Amino acid sequence: MKAVLLFFTVVVSIAPGIVVHAAPGAGCDQIINNINTVVALIDQNATDYWTHRGNFVDLIYGRSSQVVPNAKQLAEQEQSQADTIKQGMPGRVNSLKGLLTAAQAQGCLTPLQQMAVVEPSIKNGKRVNFDQFPAEEPPEAVVGPGPPQMPR
Repeated sequence: MKAVLLFFTVVVSIAPGIVVHAAPGAGCDQIINNINTVVALIDQNATDYWTHRGNFVDLIYGRSSQVVPNAKQLAEQEQSQADTIKQGMPGRVNSLKGLLTAAQAQGCLTPLQQMAVVEPSIKNGKRVNFDQFPAEEPPEAVVGPGPPQMPR
């Protein structure tokens, strides 16, 4: 059991670096090339999205909010750039799902290739698609006496 778990841990950890190779079949080379292209695009877009989101959070809540003079405007730019990426993500994920269906119909992908390469990219795309930016204004601190204390 430990060997199986170790195997899948290794497969999942190296999955982003794996490229799907075409199985013999009519049209598999083109489908696999398209899958690899869309997988790379989704992964790069997801990385870019999370970078913009992280910059936004830093500019609104982090140290940059106090140091950068125009932090609010820069945060709005970061959010705008992330929103642009996010808007295109559902189409990219749907495109990848369509290519996956075509590859399965022609027998171009093994289940291991699908699990190691395609499914993580679909999950990355969905995470971006369903993410929500935090509010632009930091919550106001409530100053008061605090909660009542228990008797001793």
